[in-house]
This record gives sequence, C-alpha cells and structure tokens, in this order.
Amino acid sequence: MDSKKIFLVPVIISIIGHAALITASSMVDLRDNVKAPEIFTVQITESQPQPVNEPEKENKLVREKNAVQNQEAKPLPEGGREDTVDISSSDVKYAAYLSGVKKKILRVWTYPVAAYKKNEEGVVVIRISVDANGTLARAALMTSSGFVTLDASTLDVIRAAAPFQPLPGQYELSRLHIIASFSYRMKD
Repeated sequence: MDSKKIFLVPVIISIIGHAALITASSMVDLRDNVKAPEIFTVQITESQPQPVNEPEKENKLVREKNAVQNQEAKPLPEGGREDTVDISSSDVKYAAYLSGVKKKILRVWTYPVAAYKKNEEGVVVIRISVDANGTLARAALMTSSGFVTLDASTLDVIRAAAPFQPLPGQYELSRLHIIASFSYRMKD
C-alpha cells in the first residue's frame, strides 16, 4: 500500500504543477508588447453620398470597368411589386432579413489584395436587387470609390454571397432592392 502512495504522490504533484504552469503561461504575453496588426477595416454601413474628387482619367476607367461589371436585371414579372431599402434600415419589417443578407456578405468579404498593395481606400455604394426566391437579380454600382479594384471586388463579393434567403411571404414583393455602402479603410 505504501509503495502505491510513493508513486501516486509525485504523479499528482506533477499534474497539478503542469496545470498551474499551463494556466500561468496562457496569462503571460510573450510578444514583447507587439500589437496584433490591424491592417484594414471593412464595414457595411448606411449609404451616404460621397464627394467625387478623383482625377477624370481614373473616373473614366472606373465607368468603363463598371459598365462591364453591372449586369442587366431580369425584368420584373407583370404585376410584380418591388421596394427599396437601406441595408442598415431599422424598419421592423425588413430588419431580420437585412441582417441575414449582411451576415452572408460579411462571410466572403475581404480587402482586395491588389487594392491593399496600392493603399487604395474608399466607399463603394451598391444596389443589390434580390428576387422573391432569393436569387440575385442584379448588383449595380451606385457610387464609385474612385478605384476600379475596390468597385469590381465589391460587386464580385455580392455575386459570391448570392443566392440569399427567399423574401418572406409577408413582404408580398417580387423584388427587393437593397442599398449598401462598403467602406474600405486602412488603419494606421
């Protein structure tokens, strides 16, 4: 009996010691005051008009690229109803649905690598048209960031996030247009 205690006591002490060491080491920051990099932010916000003060040459490139990126929407069924709402709307009728759309977009949205390398920042305003069955009818640029990469990447993200949930029956809509503002900012 005593021989079991002789072996058991050091094992218990070892387990307790290791647990204490693991707990203590998880509380110590060994990075020597190095902050985790916060390189950029991406945020979907309420759309706001943006001043355009980019050079005309850049704006022309953006318009040309967007002409290709903006797809034509399928026609609305005869007698169909549609409505337009901002993605940050607090309207009780749309809040839950818009939250789901926002979450789905945020799952696939990242800062475009090419734009990051060029230090491009801006706000892109997109009109997302969703049919009653949840399919993306159209994603159209409303306000450019002034950078082709940011604008095109935002449209690509919307397409990648689609299809969305079907529109709730109580909306009695054939199509819902959602206005969303995508803010691309680098942190200092």
